Amino acid sequence: MNILRFRFELTNPFDRWELFKNLGCVHGMLTENTAWELEHTYYSPLLFDLDIKWNHKEDHAGFEIVIGILGYGIHFHIYDTRHWDHDTNAYTQTSS
Repeated sequence: MNILRFRFELTNPFDRWELFKNLGCVHGMLTENTAWELEHTYYSPLLFDLDIKWNHKEDHAGFEIVIGILGYGIHFHIYDTRHWDHDTNAYTQTSS
């Protein structure tokens, strides 16, 4: 279930190449069931991008924010590593 979702994107309609490149990613665990990721990307037609999302009671629920300017973007995500079971209305533990 989404608690918050805000998205604004401005692209260059004249960019014919649509070049995408992943420039790097780091990740780790905060707690037993909570992980984080930080990703840096380049997407050529992107002029400005802002995406904020916060959700719960679903698979990998958590908070994420994306900020992009002139093609370069930063994506930060904190999320629960478990899956949501709609039948029991609770998280299920995933096996490692």
